[in-house]
Amino acid sequence: MTSMSALLDPKAVAVVGASQRQSRGTSVLLNIIEAGFAGDVFAVNPRYREAHGRKCFPSVSDLPASVDCLAIAVAADAACDVLEEAYAHGIRAAVVMAAGFGEGGHGEARADRLRSLAAKGMRICGPNCFGLINLASRAALYSGPIPRPLRPGPVALVSQSGGLGATVFAPLMGDRGLGFKYFVSCGNQVGATIEDYVEYFLEDAEVSVIAIVVEALRAPRRLLDLARAAHARRKSLLLFQAGRSAAGQVLTRSHTGALASDAEILAAFLRRCGIVQVDSLDELTEAIELFAVAPRDEAIGGQAIIISGSGGGAAVAADVLDAAGLPLSPLTAETREQVRAVLPDFGSVTNPIDGTGAIYDNPALLPKIFDAVLTEPGRPLIAASVSARPVGNESLRRLASTYADVAGASGRTIVAYQYSPLGGPLDPEIVGMLHAARIPFLLGTATAMQVLKYLPLRQRYWARGAPEPGEPTDGANDAPAAELRDFLRIRKALVANGVSVVEAEPAHSEAEAIALMRRFGSAVAIKAEAAGLLHKSELDCVRLNCASEHDVRDAYRAVTANARNAGFADALALIQPMVAGVAEAYAGIIDDPLYGPAICFGLGGIFVEIFNDTAIEMAPLAHDDALAMIRRTKGAKLLDGARGRPCGDIEALANLLVRLGDFAVANVGRFRALDLNPIIVKPMGEGVVAVDVAIEPIRQDQPAANAAE
Repeated sequence: MTSMSALLDPKAVAVVGASQRQSRGTSVLLNIIEAGFAGDVFAVNPRYREAHGRKCFPSVSDLPASVDCLAIAVAADAACDVLEEAYAHGIRAAVVMAAGFGEGGHGEARADRLRSLAAKGMRICGPNCFGLINLASRAALYSGPIPRPLRPGPVALVSQSGGLGATVFAPLMGDRGLGFKYFVSCGNQVGATIEDYVEYFLEDAEVSVIAIVVEALRAPRRLLDLARAAHARRKSLLLFQAGRSAAGQVLTRSHTGALASDAEILAAFLRRCGIVQVDSLDELTEAIELFAVAPRDEAIGGQAIIISGSGGGAAVAADVLDAAGLPLSPLTAETREQVRAVLPDFGSVTNPIDGTGAIYDNPALLPKIFDAVLTEPGRPLIAASVSARPVGNESLRRLASTYADVAGASGRTIVAYQYSPLGGPLDPEIVGMLHAARIPFLLGTATAMQVLKYLPLRQRYWARGAPEPGEPTDGANDAPAAELRDFLRIRKALVANGVSVVEAEPAHSEAEAIALMRRFGSAVAIKAEAAGLLHKSELDCVRLNCASEHDVRDAYRAVTANARNAGFADALALIQPMVAGVAEAYAGIIDDPLYGPAICFGLGGIFVEIFNDTAIEMAPLAHDDALAMIRRTKGAKLLDGARGRPCGDIEALANLLVRLGDFAVANVGRFRALDLNPIIVKPMGEGVVAVDVAIEPIRQDQPAANAAE
């Protein structure tokens, strides 16, 4: 038995800290017993000889050799001692529920003791967690309340936050009868990481949906390979990140002791992996229901048809779908005529279809509407409203039965949704009827419509697989990393990699600056240059359009003096020819220590920080990726020639982003960030050129990004 199997599928377990009194350890022991775990169950507590009918041993060293896994429900200091004793006794898996292992900056020494055991091969769930449940084997090494009955099924959920995970797990299993194979509250990930759990779930043939609630990943680069395996096996990967805002990241660091990386980079990384990232916990709940129940084998189109019994409800659904970017399917004239023939005069025959209250009163009406829409080309997704409240309503059960009959006969993907998530218990007959027909039942119009877009997205991810990690290209720069802090060397390296950067020459005197202006034969820009000198415009270290000797002399004196006043005593001046264009853009590299190099794009100059209108993707980039980044920004309209402006050379801009991505991969670990700002975008067909480069070196206390884990 592997250590992960011992953790997630143990055959014999022991609870350390269980007693006859109410305690966390007692809660775990009772959960294991009441869940019906078939293996041996023991307790460890020197004060008792038995606890709730289970033999109690004085210490871990006294346990039978058959014990695979411990549930440790004692304080942090004692937990460390117990773990070390367990490892010496041959036990290689444990759940540690106590906090005090690095959260808020406290308990690092304890965390180091756990890391030492993990490095030797011990699998540790936690610390600071509720524990885990294997619903197939009934191994409930879990300290929180568990909904009954336990329903085994295709979903595996791993959550850093036990509380957040439980708010997804319990209602789905309890209210909607959705089956789970595993629920893991993994806490701080000092031992087993989220990536370890995902890898284990992927090997389980009974798991088809893997959902993750994360605050900070530990080894995200492994997810590329894991996502590739998931796509090949047509398994769904869902992720929700808690703590994306600045305030949320402060709480994340306090809660888990881990520094959350930039949310936008994580989102870009997940897109590269092909992992569906949801925007809220409510979305995660509904997306799990959607992915677990909907057919996995039908090729659906990228549009939707809405069938509703309420005109207002149909309008709300259409609004949310539009905002989510999932278009409504325009019905053909033939379909509209078929629908018009069966609907009351006041019904709507366009999409969304308002069947009015008649669909509840006339059982023959709804099948005819389905007969019409099922002939629509492109196999659009069909979402139909129904309510599972109140329990026992025959009209609603008849409606759900019609949906089930249509789905069974047609093999099409049909999703049922209820307007509101509120209102009391759900009718189990309606939910069970829908599930049996592979119809997901979603709660709340807004959330239901929002998550529908993830079905075609999952399909695209499955079709493409996950890309290979970027490898250094032939244009890799072999110069020492320190030399990349010098503008001229950076420019040389970028140009060698195909990134267009304006010509520049250093001037050490006013005379040299004037000579260079004459050599360029045009107006010039004069900029102070020194290692670490950023935001030059704010420090008045840039002068533009210097077209005379007088202009050049004054500019040279001003920019060098201002740089010295800002603390850059060794500053010199760079002379560059002025470049004109139709717009200014920005592109940059962020070499993230966890996720690797990412490419950023947006409007250039001062607008980068004012409008915050940027797109981010992981390097390397394909040409289509680069074009899509440009199109995602609102500033793309300026490049398209808004209000009579000339169109910019978008193809050349995309090529620059692609080459910048190659440069980023070739220079992993050499700098923290690199900015090209502004990039002058010339008219269509005339190219682009960056006129300034800024680089941020890696701090001494910051690890470099790794090309792979």
